[in-house]
Amino acid sequence: MKAILIINPKSGETKKKMPPILKWTFKRIKNRVKLIHNSKITPEEIVEEVSKKCKKEKIKLTIEFTKYPKHAMELAKDAKDKYDLIIVAGGDGTINEVINGMIDSKATLVVIPFGSTNVLALELGIPFDVKKSSELITQGKKIEIDLGYAKTKQEGRYFSMMLGVGFVPSLIKKIKPKFKKKWGRWAYPFASIHQIFKYEWYNIHVKHKIHSIGYFIVVSNSKCYGGEYQITDEASPTDGFLDLVVINRKNWWEITKIIFSISTGKTNNFFKGEYFKIKEAHIYSRRKLLVQVDGELIGQVPVNVTIVPKALNIMVKK
Repeated sequence: MKAILIINPKSGETKKKMPPILKWTFKRIKNRVKLIHNSKITPEEIVEEVSKKCKKEKIKLTIEFTKYPKHAMELAKDAKDKYDLIIVAGGDGTINEVINGMIDSKATLVVIPFGSTNVLALELGIPFDVKKSSELITQGKKIEIDLGYAKTKQEGRYFSMMLGVGFVPSLIKKIKPKFKKKWGRWAYPFASIHQIFKYEWYNIHVKHKIHSIGYFIVVSNSKCYGGEYQITDEASPTDGFLDLVVINRKNWWEITKIIFSISTGKTNNFFKGEYFKIKEAHIYSRRKLLVQVDGELIGQVPVNVTIVPKALNIMVKK
């Protein structure tokens, strides 16, 4: 058996822990938070653990460090027909690159969580401890998960978690790497507090089973969004559907209720008439609104979105 480890050495570099003012939202999920905020690991420790496991199981291992944006995609594309296992250590952006590189491959993905956020790991129950996640190389259970595929005029990209149009993509564009590195997973909540008062909410149209109009669009393959927060709380990466939320409210009381529902994972109590199970959709607007998938910008609307069932082999806990 042959394996390649693709590791982003810059992932997980943050300087701040969770601010006390945000801790209240996590009281009901404190056990999972302890898993997320484990002691910081280094690229060297990941290499050591993965090498140790592969050596013990007589798996031939190749190690590659990413050096620039989309390098992980290039490495995975080159490796997809040469290796049985493609192991990725990085955040959700790095994982998305690897998934797009290894598409249509028989290889199996192994995720070692190592980023400011690791939503896919949370969704699939992949351990955040490097020793335990490395055990998935030989002791994990291989499953097939669905992927979404988004196509703009600028780029086509597969995604394992979510697509967003509207406020969040504009936020991603405004956040500087230095700010994100400093605050890690808390960069987006901090920036959103400031930007939400400046953002202009334009109509966004979605053609799916019906024609919906909203101000903020989420198409998701997973429950988790930006961490433990949940918008699409009925989503599953194995059900053959994408979950669409079309938020069409603008008054502050309604927005406050939505924010509360996202923090508690009870969104369906609030999204009646705005939540749909879909297999495809066409999203457009009169404005040049940005589109993001798994936290990466891929262009502007219009964007076509489809589900690709059982598109990826991935290791999870037995």
